[in-house]
Amino acid sequence: MSAPQSPCTGVCRLDTRGVCLGCGRTLDEIAQWGGASEARQREIVAAARARLPIIPDRDPPRQP
Repeated sequence: MSAPQSPCTGVCRLDTRGVCLGCGRTLDEIAQWGGASEARQREIVAAARARLPIIPDRDPPRQP
């Protein structure tokens, strides 16, 4: 299994809780990303994906 790609979408704006409106990661998760193990990166991606639909200030995702 290969390392997950960063979930960064280039929309780097944090809400009042410190959650990125683009990717759903917390500020701590963003800071951890580069030094995190592949397993931890997968945990971060899963948590961010779960968070995205419930971020109140988030713009709707862009359709390709």
